[in-house]
Amino acid sequence: MAVDISESPMVLKSGGEFKVIQADLILSNGKVVGLDKSIMGLTIFEGINQIALTGNMMIQDAFNLASFGPIIGQEYLKLKIATPGLEGSADHSLDYSENAFMVTSINDRVDIGNGVQASSISFCSREFIANQRTRISRKMTGTYSEIVEAILRTDLDSTKKFHNEPSVDNKKITVPNITPFDMISIAVKNGISEKYNDPTYFFWENTRGYNFRTLGHMYSRPPVMNYEYTVPGTRTEDGVKNIMQELSAIESYRITGSPDTVYNYTTGIYSSDLIVHDILYKKHYSYTYNYINNFIDERHLGENPLVNSLSVTQDGKKVSSFPARQYLKPTVGLGIDESYEDEYNQYSFTSNRLPPSIQSRNAQLSMLEGGLQMNIDVVGTTAVKAGDIVDIKIPSVAAVKSSKNEMFDQLYNGKFLVRTLRHDFDIPNNKHTMSMNVTKDAMNNSLVQSEENFEPKSDAGAQTISENWNDVLA
Repeated sequence: MAVDISESPMVLKSGGEFKVIQADLILSNGKVVGLDKSIMGLTIFEGINQIALTGNMMIQDAFNLASFGPIIGQEYLKLKIATPGLEGSADHSLDYSENAFMVTSINDRVDIGNGVQASSISFCSREFIANQRTRISRKMTGTYSEIVEAILRTDLDSTKKFHNEPSVDNKKITVPNITPFDMISIAVKNGISEKYNDPTYFFWENTRGYNFRTLGHMYSRPPVMNYEYTVPGTRTEDGVKNIMQELSAIESYRITGSPDTVYNYTTGIYSSDLIVHDILYKKHYSYTYNYINNFIDERHLGENPLVNSLSVTQDGKKVSSFPARQYLKPTVGLGIDESYEDEYNQYSFTSNRLPPSIQSRNAQLSMLEGGLQMNIDVVGTTAVKAGDIVDIKIPSVAAVKSSKNEMFDQLYNGKFLVRTLRHDFDIPNNKHTMSMNVTKDAMNNSLVQSEENFEPKSDAGAQTISENWNDVLA
């Protein structure tokens, strides 16, 4: 991302600066109320597990708008906020002037004196409201990516940008009177990408639009921003404030997650067994997932798994040699879905690809929770979205340095996925900040494997002591 100050109509003087271009509240009676001078604070939430944008807005109300408007949860919020001086500003603005937010409620009203009250308004994307009032009860055919697009455009009547990664397999599904987002969640869990056969689909909305994409697709993108922790007061160049250093500076960070062996065993990250029962041919098939062996065939944010591949037992077993989780799944035919025939009495539809859609998917998604996680606070920019990749460097915190005198942490560095993102707009101070949860599921450097570093246990013989409770009391 580049800063173009010379050609921008509004010069970016400091990081986090923004401009509210439009903030109109359309009441249920059709009247339009301009809020650009009344907003005290604005927060917008987005995340790859969040199917719609949500937010809160605090306004100062000198007209008792909440009662005389009134605000009853049937209002629309047209909002447009731009970051000045950013190249390609049209793509880096929060533009909801046409696809307006839906006001859902007014939460708090507090008298702050002089006849003014502070009111907190909650809002969300229109598609979220449309989902609550819509049911799908019909047959749908096509790939899962085609089905998701049809639902978004038809049932949810959305005109927002849709970033759709094509999936494989022709499906025929009888949708059993469920909401559009519920049907989309079925597609998310069972979809397999056309490229790399990736089963890790997500469906979410960010400020760029709607997305139906896999982790592999997200991981393949270059970082949209390089973040580095620096000490405040040092972000200058020849005594002049360096805007790019401000934009790329981590104000604060907190390491919130690291690999948990117990969690990784119980969730099947390391290994799992799958038994598939073909109810048509009365057969069953067994599959074993091995994290270390499967790592090279999956998409990750690093070249090495978050484990040491050494043998942990004397018979050569590794952490991925123990299928601690088991799955059981029925199917009607393998490869071909024999529960449906087309108009020519042919089986033209495919069944779900069970081993990858269950074992690999669950392992990779669980690793987002059981991998390397951080919360970082940075200066705001509308160029970073949930689902983007950012490059992060945090300092190596150590009183005693090694001979290499590392400047940066060896584990928590490099490419990270933005899982959740909170935009905070401080209107009176014209300051945009962001809080992000970022994660990665791999390491950049491989670990040294010791040949005889087995799980320690005593060489003494096992001893069992049998006690009767009467003997203990005596």
